[in-house]
Amino acid sequence: MKRTLLMLCILGVSLVASSQDKSFDLSNYKFPDYKRHELEFNFNSSGNGRKYTTDSPDYLNNGVISKYVSSYYYSQSAAVLNYNYYYLTRKRIDYLHSSISGNYNYSSSTDINDKLKDSSPGFDLILNGSRTLYLNESKFFLEGMSDLSFNQNNSKSFVNNQLQTKYLSTDLDLSVGLGVGIGRMEMVSDLWQAYYILEKLKKQKSLSKELTNDNIYEFAYQASRLKNKRFFDARLREIAELQSLDSLLHQQGLIVNTDIAYFTTLNDYWSYANFQDRQSGRVLKFWISPEYARQFSKTSGNTSILSYKTSLSSNISYNCTKQLNLYWERHFNVLLSNESVLDTTGRNYNQYPMNNFSTNVNFGYGFFPDSRTSISGSVQYSLEKLIVVNPPSDLPKLWINSVYLNFKGYYYLSPQLQITGSFFLNYRDKGYNMTNNLFTQYNLGLRYAIF
Repeated sequence: MKRTLLMLCILGVSLVASSQDKSFDLSNYKFPDYKRHELEFNFNSSGNGRKYTTDSPDYLNNGVISKYVSSYYYSQSAAVLNYNYYYLTRKRIDYLHSSISGNYNYSSSTDINDKLKDSSPGFDLILNGSRTLYLNESKFFLEGMSDLSFNQNNSKSFVNNQLQTKYLSTDLDLSVGLGVGIGRMEMVSDLWQAYYILEKLKKQKSLSKELTNDNIYEFAYQASRLKNKRFFDARLREIAELQSLDSLLHQQGLIVNTDIAYFTTLNDYWSYANFQDRQSGRVLKFWISPEYARQFSKTSGNTSILSYKTSLSSNISYNCTKQLNLYWERHFNVLLSNESVLDTTGRNYNQYPMNNFSTNVNFGYGFFPDSRTSISGSVQYSLEKLIVVNPPSDLPKLWINSVYLNFKGYYYLSPQLQITGSFFLNYRDKGYNMTNNLFTQYNLGLRYAIF
């Protein structure tokens, strides 16, 4: 196993270290300072149902035809409020994420004798943030992190409208950490958008002279500054942005005579294209974090269980993302982590391993054939201990090998309409019942924004 993991690491490092094929030197680009707030509200609801009607002769009653009806219905609804805050300078990077969500699951079924109902409202709160301080130009940094998550579920089960079981559960996880490392990930999405727009203008002969790296960088810097401004009127925002970009192109001497083809291309690839988040760089990091976990559950019989776990987690990670050219990127990530348990209380953690080691290796490519399409694929390997709550006494210690294949696609038709799709394949060996497991999952989505 160790030999296999070592070979995967060596293969990944050799691949990410190969030469870069691009039209200009990406290493000289540095993302400008910026501050950005994002607030988003999502609501979704889904459900499915089925009903069966069967005519069956009752031979004990002279063959009289009896009708049997059975049905099943399930629905799920969720509302999520997300807030993200980013602050980037050359010496400091701040990140804050918060999420509040409520969900409600409901199912009902009927058969010959019984009518069953289950309902489960839930609430989730997530809050995490980090601050990274760069100490010198060699990209050596210190990082502080914090993470808080809270979940509550209250489920009820009814049989023939009589309450049978009632179950309340809450989970709380809290951690803080300190990390040290070297390297930096540069945000290059705006750079690729700038390069794409200028290349399109060049191909249609709208530019009056040859492009230089400085032209591309300056256009990308202006694009980033425009995207960080706040507008509450989308129409005024578009007017201000296009005026600013047009003014810059004239100042650079790239545009002298304008026509409808020039304005159409500039407007299309600025206002109606969709450029995915892309990064470039390498980061090697080690961090250590004390963690606290609490689980509480209570049933209708007033039987309650309260469990605690205090532990110390540490990991070392290496992340590398390389932009091969305008259309291709490659990423390679390695994570080695270990959790050392300091204290446990309660049934849910009484068999938790005192040292829990795991590793994860991920390698993949992203393909961006045009300004509206993105396709990505990756292969992932993980090794971890099997953790079972209240296991039988004769259960041996088991290690689980897992291999994942992920494929995702995205197509942007317009600001109102997008198509998404994904396919997931997972193989795991040595499960709890000593059998190999193969899982597949797919998803197809169509998103339409009315306004």
